[in-house]
Amino acid sequence: MAAVFKVLLPLVRILLRQGVSHSEFSELARKAFVRVAFTDFEIEGRKQTVSRVAVITGLSRKEVLRLKTDDDQSISKVTKPINRAVRVINGWLNDPEFCAEGGAPRELPLHGEQGSFAALIKRYSGDITAGAVFDELTRVGAARENQGKAVLCAEGYVPSVTSAEQIEVAGMSAADLLKTLDHNLHVDPREQRRFQRQLIFHDVPLPVAKKFRELSAEKSNALLRELNRWLSIEKAAHGGESRVGRVGLGVYYIEDNINKLSSI
Repeated sequence: MAAVFKVLLPLVRILLRQGVSHSEFSELARKAFVRVAFTDFEIEGRKQTVSRVAVITGLSRKEVLRLKTDDDQSISKVTKPINRAVRVINGWLNDPEFCAEGGAPRELPLHGEQGSFAALIKRYSGDITAGAVFDELTRVGAARENQGKAVLCAEGYVPSVTSAEQIEVAGMSAADLLKTLDHNLHVDPREQRRFQRQLIFHDVPLPVAKKFRELSAEKSNALLRELNRWLSIEKAAHGGESRVGRVGLGVYYIEDNINKLSSI
């Protein structure tokens, strides 16, 4: 569980930066548990059942059946659970107490029982303080303070300018690494382990770390270019033979701040 927690820390950091709530992540986790239980944990010679999946995942039969019947496109189509910041912005744009006719948001006094930012937060954010919500809206550029008043700057909660393509690549890279780790942890003794190595030094001077970052990028790019050429030539030379889905090699740079190492 300690190892799982280490994996979750950077993942949750990415999720929060992208505005993904705990409830949305929990729904995806349930889907993943059910899908893997059905596809990878069958008893040989027997069809996997909803009841057995419920046993090994800890979910109810009703929940397993619901998740099983969801089509594969539902993950991308599912509407995000509206987090608190989104509810606040929606209230600011739609509640007559906080917006003018036509939906133009008012500049709200930070404090007060009615028509204030504090009143908006109390109505639409539950038990989260006005200061915490305002800090988050300010962080993502959705709000600012002007002479003691809260001003709405954006009509939506956009946590990051990170492109969808970058997110897709990040997900694929992380999934590939975890698949390799899973293979090596449970590999059949008759099979070959997949290459998985790390080079790590501790307490490295900043100038050395900078030089290593540049050197490792240069050497890694050269290696990947060489392997790319080799795979291209060999793939063309064996065009008529049986195939596997994908092969490749991932390389990534590692660096932690000293003051964060104790919490990782």
